[in-house]
Amino acid sequence: MAGEFKIARASIEQAVDAANADAGMSVDVMESALLNVLLEQMSTTRSRKDLASLINFQMESVGEDEFVVTRGC
Repeated sequence: MAGEFKIARASIEQAVDAANADAGMSVDVMESALLNVLLEQMSTTRSRKDLASLINFQMESVGEDEFVVTRGC
């Protein structure tokens, strides 16, 4: 697994753990917040069409083997 994915997973785990630990927070809302903030960030460098394509691709891949990042191949 690429280092970026390890960092992303750890960040999400930390946010979900924080939501679980705080009675005033909801894991569902935290997950929505994470997605919203990520999409806002990504929209600064990608078009809406590119984001939709990426999301569709990822949704089709959910539950399959880990996504592998290759560089320079």
